[in-house]
Amino acid sequence: MRRQTRGYMQSFETTASAAALWRALTDSALVITWLATDAVVEPRAGGRHVTVSRLFGRREAHIERFEPGLRLRLLYEPNSDWPALPDSALMEDFIIDEKKGQRMLRVIGAGIPADEQYSKMLVRLRTGWALAFAQLQLRIKDGTIREAAP
Repeated sequence: MRRQTRGYMQSFETTASAAALWRALTDSALVITWLATDAVVEPRAGGRHVTVSRLFGRREAHIERFEPGLRLRLLYEPNSDWPALPDSALMEDFIIDEKKGQRMLRVIGAGIPADEQYSKMLVRLRTGWALAFAQLQLRIKDGTIREAAP
């Protein structure tokens, strides 16, 4: 029998372009400006997405889905900074939507067991993404994150 899992979602709206948001997710140097103290991103399907941050510790993922400017899906490997997931794997989808001149960036996470022992993990992820997205919005506002120069 398969266990029930829980997930989370965090989002924000911005006037920043989809290209700028995509760079913030896939350019290692930009990931360091808002999310991590260290980052290695191989921006392609099957590539690695590794970050080290105060919010989440060390996280290593494989890029499962890579649709430039639209969607990035990460499948996380188990590691010692997070509780072991017995029957599932943590997956995060970053989705960029556009409506009426605004972009919305969402992170949707799934795969956390519904057992009480994983509640702190769920809270850490929800809170962490709220804080990380607040930093991302500041980096967009101050011009650190923008479209690449032509």
